[in-house]
Amino acid sequence: MNGTKFVVIKFRELVKTAVFAILGVVIIIGLIYFFLPKEEQTAVYNPGTYYAQFTLNGEMAQVEIVVDKNNIKSVSLTDTPETISVFYPLVETTAQELAKEIVKQQSTAIDVSSQNTYTAQLILDAVEKGLAQASVSK
Repeated sequence: MNGTKFVVIKFRELVKTAVFAILGVVIIIGLIYFFLPKEEQTAVYNPGTYYAQFTLNGEMAQVEIVVDKNNIKSVSLTDTPETISVFYPLVETTAQELAKEIVKQQSTAIDVSSQNTYTAQLILDAVEKGLAQASVSK
């Protein structure tokens, strides 16, 4: 004759076991998180606004570079003499296009159009000078 066996589990013991299991998992996850090496982002730039100048046909123009500790926030052409705007009308549009790409790629290593290579290179060189000023590792 096969008799049916009953197993009596007290609800209180079941709850205690579940709580201790959950607590154990939380402690293990906490220890793993605590002892894993953390990637510290070291600052690339000293936050602020930096200026660099370039010369175009004897006239000085200025580029403004705004950075935070890890990113290039904006690049713009400032203090452009009227003679540059008159004789080189594509300077401002070239600077705006370059600024978008520099901020997007976070680098001055970008391709420039063949129409305004000389002007674009002057602006890129000025931006690189400004970023060198902003660089933490001077």
